[in-house]
Amino acid sequence: MHKQTSPHLAPRTRRSFSPVIGALALCAALIAPSAAAQALDVDTVLDNVTTAARDLRDATFLLERKLGDTDGTTIALEIEIQVVPPDGLASAYIIQPDALADNEIVLDGPAVYNYTFLTNQVMVFDADDPDALGGLLPKGEDGASAEISFDLGAIFAGYVATIAGVEQGPDGDVYVIEFKNKDPEALILDVVARVSAADWLPRQLVFMEADGRVMAELNATDLVIDQGLDPAEVRRLPDDAEIIDNRR
Repeated sequence: MHKQTSPHLAPRTRRSFSPVIGALALCAALIAPSAAAQALDVDTVLDNVTTAARDLRDATFLLERKLGDTDGTTIALEIEIQVVPPDGLASAYIIQPDALADNEIVLDGPAVYNYTFLTNQVMVFDADDPDALGGLLPKGEDGASAEISFDLGAIFAGYVATIAGVEQGPDGDVYVIEFKNKDPEALILDVVARVSAADWLPRQLVFMEADGRVMAELNATDLVIDQGLDPAEVRRLPDDAEIIDNRR
């Protein structure tokens, strides 16, 4: 927004217009480059994301996930997430779909705890077990799968990243980053991420197949960070649940 001023007007002579026009031209020259200079390059943005992820003490958010089925239908998921990265700890409370409502998952370092509401049971798996939770957990470093990370540079290390644009969100600039898989035969070829410059944490991930079809869309809303979560509360599951230990 330009601040309106009320300059003293000089007599309308030919000489009086030169400094005015010159000043306007100078202002235009200064304003245009400064607006463009605000956009950061992709390496700087990803470095900011890595720093924010590394410094994060805890976070809560609502994860809304839309999964595209092969027949064109959309499967909606709604999950309340809590994370305490320094402790390698995260929990997920499922709200939708209805068939999985009130189920909970706790990722706690080397172990995964899956609470099923209908049976009141907790199944315990090794975090690197490929069959844990039916193989739904993504693989991480050294085979460990029980991990929730905000570090996009690490997650998409096998992709080429570019800045697709800068949008305006409720808290300011939102960087749109496109990740293109280096492996042309991979199932997921492209990922589009939206990162808020207010805290350098991602708010959306869109996963696409080779034909451009959207496989899944993840949206993080109601994000609150560094609030002092109690790790014991994040780990808490119903005391009366039956424990079934499937660890090796």
